[in-house]
Amino acid sequence: MRVSDKQLAYLGAMGIQVWQERVQHEEPAAKASTETIEAHSLAELYQIASTCQRCHAGNLRKHVVFGEGPEQAEWLIVGDFLTEQDEKQGLSITDQCAHLLSEMLSAVGCNKTTVYLTNSVKCRSANTTTEQIELASCRAYLIRQIERVNPRVIYVLGEKAAQSLLKSNEPLSALRGKVRAVDDVSKPIVVSHHPRDLLETPLAKKQAWTDLQLANEQATNRYAG
Repeated sequence: MRVSDKQLAYLGAMGIQVWQERVQHEEPAAKASTETIEAHSLAELYQIASTCQRCHAGNLRKHVVFGEGPEQAEWLIVGDFLTEQDEKQGLSITDQCAHLLSEMLSAVGCNKTTVYLTNSVKCRSANTTTEQIELASCRAYLIRQIERVNPRVIYVLGEKAAQSLLKSNEPLSALRGKVRAVDDVSKPIVVSHHPRDLLETPLAKKQAWTDLQLANEQATNRYAG
């Protein structure tokens, strides 16, 4: 039974210390991923994201890394989490990962001017214990980006990015290899390995090439979009 503040003051005056169970205050949960964000353009959506406090990352970021590419694009490519260099350069994917992704896209004839690139999480916090909260907090932004860009195909890189967008717990091995769909996205989704993982596991490049060709089929489908 808890002791009232008045009783504690009285007992304290008598020199009696009372042990009480500390109430655990839970961290505020991320706002539901289904909560809509109203924006009529990518620029307006970016302005909302730049002051976002939907999760703790809003207090840790140096700045938002929102995405880059044309307002209307055939491909919308989604990475997962920002690296230190990504945040420093203000780009969604940088360094060797960016170079490898560029080479892969060029191999299927995909021009950079037809690609909009973003990440599932827009702020870097480097806190792996809160990744799920960050993914849930940012999903609403990604959904609005997809609506504004209106791509022919969504190409998702990495297991956690794919699980978040598809609202799934399945591993990457089960999610890749076929065209996917989810209830709040009207465009075809193709899942593959993140370039970071391909650099670490070159044998996965064969699977990634198959996924890339599948995505390209969706992007070049004249009935798509």
